[in-house]
Amino acid sequence: MQQQQISLTDFVEFILRAGMPKLTKVRQLKYRGPYNTLADFYRPMREAIIRAHVSGLGKKTVTGCIEQAWDWHEERRGKKHYIEVARAYTGWWGRKHMQWFEPPHEILDLGEVMVSVNPELGLIIDGKPHLIKLYFKQRPLPKRYAEVAAHLMYATMHEQCPAGTEMAILDVRRRNLHRLSDRPHLAALVSGEVAALTTMWSRV
Repeated sequence: MQQQQISLTDFVEFILRAGMPKLTKVRQLKYRGPYNTLADFYRPMREAIIRAHVSGLGKKTVTGCIEQAWDWHEERRGKKHYIEVARAYTGWWGRKHMQWFEPPHEILDLGEVMVSVNPELGLIIDGKPHLIKLYFKQRPLPKRYAEVAAHLMYATMHEQCPAGTEMAILDVRRRNLHRLSDRPHLAALVSGEVAALTTMWSRV
């Protein structure tokens, strides 16, 4: 059987569910079909943020993407989300001195399913390297989500990063950078959830 790939976000959302909703999530992931760029609402914003750092053009690249991102006549309510996110990201950026480094990407091979661990940003912030996954949703970033995502980033790619790199999730709208905390139980939690995911995947 051909392997299927899910994102880090997909896997963390599976972990955060309990009971039957976990099985429902697996079914949705397994049968949702191939990735569609047109259905990825925040893709142009992610790409603009990355360009802003890679090119060195700065914050104007983030705000400048809004008009080109979508046909806002079709996405009437969407434009305000882009404006909110752009303002929040540039506000978080503030006066920080940031230098880009290429973030590693890894594939966690679980058999029938693979998890793409794909932080968007590698930034040296005021002298300290950070590997950052962006979170754009309106609801606040759940603490457990941040912990699990940062742990997976550390477990799969810390050896590929500059020494002392902080693994972090940026809740963009709230301008809050959640860094990996020392939680010894997370490895056991993630191992158990990997076993649950692979078992459910093979049976739905």
